Amino acid sequence: NSHQSPVHFDLVLIPSLLVLHPSALPILFQEEMSNKEATEGEAVTLHCKLSKSAPVEWRKGNKVLKPSEKYKIEQEGPFAELVIRDLDLADA
Repeated sequence: NSHQSPVHFDLVLIPSLLVLHPSALPILFQEEMSNKEATEGEAVTLHCKLSKSAPVEWRKGNKVLKPSEKYKIEQEGPFAELVIRDLDLADA
């Protein structure tokens, strides 16, 4: 009669590390656009800074603004800028 001893297994828990990829983080305003005052017929520059580079869409109400003689739109990394030329009351 051979007597077998029981086999013991130890359960070891290894903590895991969760690393969030930068692309998974939400995009936030680091510097929000502020109100500007300007004179009719002149130009005004509006700008903002995001927490990371991402496409920016400028709107006036529901209308998406596109680059034109009236609007100059530039972006470099997280910095976005809108220049409105030849201001009139409708641009407020």
